[in-house]
Amino acid sequence: MGHDLLLITYYFKTRVNLLIQQTLVTAMSNFVVQVYKNANSNKAPAINLPTNLPQQELINPELIKAAQGLFAANGVLLINHLFSQELIASLYQSFVDRYQFYFADQNYANVLEVGDKRKMLTIDFQTPFNNPELYGNPFLLYLMRELLGTGFVLGSFGAVISLPGAQHQHIHRDHPPLFEDEELDVKIPSFAITVVVPLIDLTPATGSTRVWKGSHRIPDSQSLEAQDSFVPFLPMGSCYLMDYQLLHGGTPNVSDLVRPILYLNYYRYWFQEAVNYEKQSRISITKQEYQKIPEPYKFLFERVKEYHKFTHPLAVPVDYDQTPKDFRALTSTEQAQKLGELAKTALASYGFSQAQLKLIAHGDNTVFAVALPETSLEGGDAGTRGHGDAGMRRIEIPPPISFTPNNSPYLANRFILRIHRGNYLSVDAIESELRWLQYLCHEAQLPVPEPIPTLEGQLYTIADAPEIAESRVCSLTRCLKGQPLDQDSPINLELVGQLMGKLHNYGAYWSIPENFTRPRWNWNGLFGDGAGYSNQGNHVWELTPQPYRSFFRDVSSQIKAIMASLGEETDQFGLIHGDFWSGNLLVFDQEIYPIDFADCGFGYWGYEVARFLSDFPRDQNWALCLDQLLSGYTQIRAFPEKQLPHISTFVAAHYVTLALWQINRAQEHPSFRSNLEEDLQETVEEVEAWLAE
Repeated sequence: MGHDLLLITYYFKTRVNLLIQQTLVTAMSNFVVQVYKNANSNKAPAINLPTNLPQQELINPELIKAAQGLFAANGVLLINHLFSQELIASLYQSFVDRYQFYFADQNYANVLEVGDKRKMLTIDFQTPFNNPELYGNPFLLYLMRELLGTGFVLGSFGAVISLPGAQHQHIHRDHPPLFEDEELDVKIPSFAITVVVPLIDLTPATGSTRVWKGSHRIPDSQSLEAQDSFVPFLPMGSCYLMDYQLLHGGTPNVSDLVRPILYLNYYRYWFQEAVNYEKQSRISITKQEYQKIPEPYKFLFERVKEYHKFTHPLAVPVDYDQTPKDFRALTSTEQAQKLGELAKTALASYGFSQAQLKLIAHGDNTVFAVALPETSLEGGDAGTRGHGDAGMRRIEIPPPISFTPNNSPYLANRFILRIHRGNYLSVDAIESELRWLQYLCHEAQLPVPEPIPTLEGQLYTIADAPEIAESRVCSLTRCLKGQPLDQDSPINLELVGQLMGKLHNYGAYWSIPENFTRPRWNWNGLFGDGAGYSNQGNHVWELTPQPYRSFFRDVSSQIKAIMASLGEETDQFGLIHGDFWSGNLLVFDQEIYPIDFADCGFGYWGYEVARFLSDFPRDQNWALCLDQLLSGYTQIRAFPEKQLPHISTFVAAHYVTLALWQINRAQEHPSFRSNLEEDLQETVEEVEAWLAE
């Protein structure tokens, strides 16, 4: 026991009974399993399985007992050759085919950034991933029963991608402690375990995961040294297990390969995940795929029903005995894929049949970046549409009137395609937004997303796709240069105020065209008939569970009284951006450009100011921020003094409108359902704090 490397060898004997000519013959064969405790080193314990070990030997009690003891003591365990190389190869090929879209170094709406050039995404549970050889490996299931008790479940399933050039990941635990008592936290048994299955060989070049064995029993107050850690390098077919409280962090990927690893998280029956899934579901599985799971393994998926229902009155019910009937039952990834097909149809209306599409966001609307290949373009910075497409008219897209190709704020050959949310704004309302953008671009000479007309000269197109019941209105605009305004960096609030002042000035004095229709963000538009950014405000209120409904109603009553006192004369109320916050402002060459006018409408000038300030931390001196913002604003136009005392109440009201919007969107969008309860609670806390200002 004093050796740094202790090798324990198990000889398993398998009896094979053959009946030959009525004679019983017994054959014996030996298999060697090596167990490395590595008790006196920083190396993680490991079990080396022979590649030809029969499945029944994986549940040998001696092997399970050895694995249980090593994992409980160390919080990490390597298992070599647990899966067949054929299985891993098929998983890898399918992963690349389906998810190489996410191999670019950029942000995605349905993918969580977990470090430098690292992304966590939920895998669609379908062939070849819907395979008991993966999630129901007998060794894993028997071991999980010993470590997590009976009734354990598969809590989440996905992948982490480390791109070439990824640096060290931050050292972290996968879940915070369950209690606020370090003595207690380090003594509780495992409540969740991650099984990491690499889809490629893990080498010093591709990188792996640095682990601190035993750290699941060490409180955060005790520091750990880097030299006490260990980096396992494993061949395909191997895996490693980590306690949810184990300290670990990805190592750099210095190869030219993308490093994908699958993770399977097994939970105790009572454990509820509280972090890690801000952007996606824990398990993405359709009803048809659920039905394919063999009966002996269905106990692992008890949580799947919970994840779809969320024990919450807001969720769309899922009946696993029926075939999916509508778009709402799809996962976020599946919805985006279906809308991607619709986007291709929409682009044909613009003569962009050879364009490349990349998903930017699938939230309220669904937004794609559109890139035209250089070889298919002619003339101008935006090129020629229809080049190379037989039977299609060739239409030049000239630069906007106020800009030349040399000083254009737009990216050449790059556009933004927006698929507008169904069953919300009318076609006339969407066209009105685009006409407002045309005016700001061509006449006000502001750099805004310029609408691109279709080949027929319309500002929008209507497209259809299989499995999407209703047609969708789509619009195309030029893509502005710049990066989103970063709240973590110094912001010139005077410049932001000047931009807001300019937009309000143009909104106040623009001669509104005939048939121009946009939402009115007064009390009725925010809390009445339009509550939840919907056309069924009363229904959204009915969906809001108590006690949130009563609390939100109280805030609604306060803002109703304020708006009634202000009235809707032009000095108080007019055409605003509607969603003016740092994420909708781009910075380029010391200029600030506004984007995303999807919520533009008629509202209170001060409400727009409150919307911008609502994303600033309260511990920041928001009164000073307000002063700086208005300093820039008043250089352009006067700010209504009557609204100044109500800015903090407007901020609180905005939080409530966003909560009602989340409740509404949760009916058909899985990403909004996944964290709804936590988000509503956070809203209450934020609103209480702002009303106390």
